[in-house]
Amino acid sequence: MALELFQFQQDAASQMADRYFEYDADPVVMGRRDSKREVPFYQALSSITGSGKTAILAQAVSEIVAMSEIPPVILWLSKGKVVVQQSFANLENGGKYSHLLPGITVRLLSEYDPADVADAKEALLYFATVGTFNQKDREKSNLKIFSNDIDGIETTRWEALKVRETADGQRRPLVVVYDEAQNLSDQQTHLLLEQQPGVFLLASATLRFPAQFDTEVIQPLRLQAGYTDEALITSVKSSTVVASGLVKGMISLDGLNAPMEETVSEMLTDMREAEAAAQAEGLRFAPKAIYVCNTNILADDASRTDDPKQLFDQRQAPPIQIWRYLTEQCGIPADEVAVYANLKTDKDFPLPADFVLFSGGESDYDDFVAGDYRHIIFNQTLQEGWDDPAVYFAYVDKTMESTVQITQVVGRVLRQPGAMHYEADRLNTAHFYVRVDRNDVFKDIVEDVRRGLGGDAPEVRILTSPPGTETPVNLEPKESRHIPRTGVDNEATVKPVQKVLDKVLDYTQDAVNTRGQGRRRTVVQAIGAGDATDSDWEDFEQSNRVNARWVFQREVSRRYRLALTVMDTDGQKFDAKVGVGSRAYASLADNAAEAVDEYLRHAVLKQLKPKPYEIGSTLVRRGSMETFKNALHEGYDGLNDFERRFARALDDTGLTWARNRSQTGYRIQLVSLGQTIWFFPDFLVWSGDTVICVDTKGDHLVEGDARRKLLSIQPHKDVSTTVQVKFVTEGTWKTDGTPDGQDGFSMWELGSGQALRALPHEDLESLVKTFSAS
Repeated sequence: MALELFQFQQDAASQMADRYFEYDADPVVMGRRDSKREVPFYQALSSITGSGKTAILAQAVSEIVAMSEIPPVILWLSKGKVVVQQSFANLENGGKYSHLLPGITVRLLSEYDPADVADAKEALLYFATVGTFNQKDREKSNLKIFSNDIDGIETTRWEALKVRETADGQRRPLVVVYDEAQNLSDQQTHLLLEQQPGVFLLASATLRFPAQFDTEVIQPLRLQAGYTDEALITSVKSSTVVASGLVKGMISLDGLNAPMEETVSEMLTDMREAEAAAQAEGLRFAPKAIYVCNTNILADDASRTDDPKQLFDQRQAPPIQIWRYLTEQCGIPADEVAVYANLKTDKDFPLPADFVLFSGGESDYDDFVAGDYRHIIFNQTLQEGWDDPAVYFAYVDKTMESTVQITQVVGRVLRQPGAMHYEADRLNTAHFYVRVDRNDVFKDIVEDVRRGLGGDAPEVRILTSPPGTETPVNLEPKESRHIPRTGVDNEATVKPVQKVLDKVLDYTQDAVNTRGQGRRRTVVQAIGAGDATDSDWEDFEQSNRVNARWVFQREVSRRYRLALTVMDTDGQKFDAKVGVGSRAYASLADNAAEAVDEYLRHAVLKQLKPKPYEIGSTLVRRGSMETFKNALHEGYDGLNDFERRFARALDDTGLTWARNRSQTGYRIQLVSLGQTIWFFPDFLVWSGDTVICVDTKGDHLVEGDARRKLLSIQPHKDVSTTVQVKFVTEGTWKTDGTPDGQDGFSMWELGSGQALRALPHEDLESLVKTFSAS
């Protein structure tokens, strides 16, 4: 099934494409005279693990192709065979992302044929692992990419790829896409630069590039064109990814200085709670667990290796010890357990018949995935590309100077099944149970986890429990409480949006306004050629043309994708071809922006009748928990000073209330521009037939239109409970929205004519009493 892009994915892809075309009009040139070369455009995609980098890259490639004068060749690379296979399956015809690459032929690099490049009118995308070409001595190589093709290709595929010549003698541009680009090496950089690519799109959660790439690409862009980090990197906010539901919103790190059995036992207890929560919510999956450890050493002595020439019950390799504990002591069926490791065996001392071992790495990966095992024991190198969102739990053995890399494990547990958050906290949390023999090791692990998230990701809440400290507890609600869900009602947007579409000009017979205009420099100063000199700009006609429908839909998508649902662009005038940079292109972009503005102006938030949101359990640390009498849970931790004072005042009213979890709790859609499309109120208050959503942060007060819509959610005629939103801020405010004083508090609501007003209160006690009258 085709998967639609999230708004943040569309925004990131369009930014990468726009930056390329801005650069393409004035590229940096290095060298002198005959040795001059254009420095390829480079854009890094920095995004948290699980954010859908493949989809973002595919959309960026599609937009670059659509606006390119000559259909390019795309070389899509990754280090691991499994990663390439997965990306290929997702992007080839029928894959879940194939709709993002319309008109682009997708193949494996082993199928590269110069005849296709010469004859095909469309762009060609080839997948390969970097191992396909990353070998210094190519003359002695037996790799298929370098071998002569017996079917008539006179040069090697690698040399043919350098030519990329069309039937009329034009050279196709080359776009290099590198997923998991932290694996890029100097040798790979050298070989790729031989191909003279025009574009490098590199994606990674942790951006680290080799010296040669920095010297040959990044530094010239910095020194010659003045590019900054901000201009070279397309960054995706982790808060946006978390709110989208693609990744879990919390990480629980439990450090234990205890035997393997005790550590695993604690994990399995929590895993059973998660299983019960999944069943209670009617989910179609059961949580899974992975176990990461060294392989062929003694479980209690890393300096000695485990001897495979002995009876199975005498072996002490960690994977075997864990397998035996799970199956013999914990009652887990052996057919639910798989060992995916290079565990040494001996034919004279066979493993038990029900011991499932995958030791072939990539060669038996397909069989491993097909087994759908619930408990997987890995060695220190996890299979790159294996990502199962149902994995919630991870046991990691970091004792005895273990070389297990915690950063490898984070991404395997961070993805969220179903790309949605659930009512129970356990089902929105990645759980790690780390066995350590020193407390300072655990401290290092916490920092490693932060790095594994791709840098600073404060939106992912990390609950740490060093060895010897309390672990987070799961608090169930004292009673069942619900709140109606909300959604966007498009009905009122159809007519005003259609008026804008009716104004779109028909350019099908226009040969003047559709002519693309660009600007470029006539001379570019080369490095080492003396003092820098200014060069003049000249206008030139761009011959590349795109479909008017594509232009309009792209510009709508990059502003507010959901607006496309009410926009009919099937009319003949949208078949017109317009030049990139033409007046027609600019006019269509203006039309798209106006159509989105009309959509946002008339769309309304409305309560929905289907299954309401039920308040679930919450994870807290008792040691830092604030207890409350009338809260839906026993208490909450992590409250800031203002939230704590507000919660105490609220608790004294006697009303039932709950702390709402940021990023993973009850959410209301924002009808506004920007990557953030969800609003998570801080508190939920039940007052009669009304649920009041209270936010104590001032951030939303600057979003005028979105704020008004939040404060005017329309009820549903068949839903007895109504939803209200209130903003509470410190200080008082004037009628024009400017601060009036630091004393007291204000509650924001809509007055006559949908005008915002802030009602002043001397203290929080008088403010929260108004909730009882709502």
